[in-house]
Amino acid sequence: MLIGYTFVDPLVVIFGTIIAAYFLVMRPMGLVPYLPAALSIYFFIATVTLLTLWQTVPLLLAARAIFQGKLEFRASAALLLALFAVAIGVSFVYGGVAGSDLFRALVRLAYYVGIVGVVLFCYEMGRSREGYRLFLKGLVITGLVFAAYGAYQLVAELTGLPYRAILRGTNFAQSAYESGLVRVNSLASEPKRLGYVLMVCGLACFFYPARTARTRRQLPYAGAFIIATSVLTFAWSYFIAAAIFAILALSFYRYRLGSILPVAAVAALAVVFMPAEWGLQTAIVDGYERRAAEVEVGVDGENVYRQDFYGWDYIAREPATMVAGVGLGQYFGVLNDEYGRGVGLSLGGELLPFNSNFLEIIFDFGGIIAAIFYGALGWLVWQLRRAKETYLSLALLFLLIQSFSIVTLLFVVMFAGFGLGRLDLAESVPAKRPQPIRFGPERGRAGSRRPGPAAGRGAAATSD
Repeated sequence: MLIGYTFVDPLVVIFGTIIAAYFLVMRPMGLVPYLPAALSIYFFIATVTLLTLWQTVPLLLAARAIFQGKLEFRASAALLLALFAVAIGVSFVYGGVAGSDLFRALVRLAYYVGIVGVVLFCYEMGRSREGYRLFLKGLVITGLVFAAYGAYQLVAELTGLPYRAILRGTNFAQSAYESGLVRVNSLASEPKRLGYVLMVCGLACFFYPARTARTRRQLPYAGAFIIATSVLTFAWSYFIAAAIFAILALSFYRYRLGSILPVAAVAALAVVFMPAEWGLQTAIVDGYERRAAEVEVGVDGENVYRQDFYGWDYIAREPATMVAGVGLGQYFGVLNDEYGRGVGLSLGGELLPFNSNFLEIIFDFGGIIAAIFYGALGWLVWQLRRAKETYLSLALLFLLIQSFSIVTLLFVVMFAGFGLGRLDLAESVPAKRPQPIRFGPERGRAGSRRPGPAAGRGAAATSD
């Protein structure tokens, strides 16, 4: 039995926003463990737009940065932040003046202002060891909750128990299936938007600094459970991103993966040798074949619901889009004007967004800004790897790969903020250099001799 939109939805958004505001005023560090859930859970208030926690909380973070009256950011990234702030303003004016939808430009402006608020807050918290520990803790808890509810959805579908389904506004709820198996979406909006959340949360289990030996032993099993649950999304955009990520991780991080490799190997073998009557392998193969056919047909299909096909086709027709974009939030109307009904806007007038974060940035800002953005994040991944921040480097690498097929921007900037903060923290604590051992008192400097443990009995002083 499917559960759709209920009174619980607005209550979650209202109370979640109030709790976030309380933490920001009284104890900002307390918000850190709740941030991954706030930026991924899908409960909403039906207003002129669907108001979610991943909209209200980033705006609260941006408001906090403004009211603080000061901007502290890593010097090497401050210029890029200023560049993107200017790009947001220019694209908003371009979209508001030259575009056809000022309201959508305002909504997108609020979205990107929230993005800036997230990266600033995470940078501030990332410069604290406790902040980073709480961040990992929040990821572990979020992953366990999402994975547990995803597993419950599977059980509920088989037994007839009620479960929250995929919501299409306030009046329609549905479940997606692959070869008869339900595609779990847990508490996220869709199965394809659940996969990347479970991946980064599952990886966090292998890096969380547990304080007890028992918890340290349990965390790898928790990580395996979380990542295994992501298979039940049957989202091939997620599977492809995970495969590319696995190849890159094995190429550049194989000496740092520790206990992840054995767990990943066991999980892969479990999928391969799972009993055929369970239908998992069949569902995976059928899903691949259907999506491969969709890609082959592209915009020439009879019923094309993936807006990304139209986005790439429009860029091929209008190469200038790669330079300047079309303005904040204007691509819905642009595609609708170009291709007609059912593209950009549904037959009922609802927005039909891109799945690809990369395409969204190109259409909002242009290809030049998109190249700078991805280049800067690629540089950050490399710097984190060099600084031995293995988890942040791996997670950000995966999110960047996934962003070419799924909108992951909130998680990308969350991890980027913590990554920049961790780099600052590492630079503020200089590495301890071994001091040379000196035999006998130093000469030529009065008062430079430090008494050793046996000082006063003729023992030589040593340097520590």
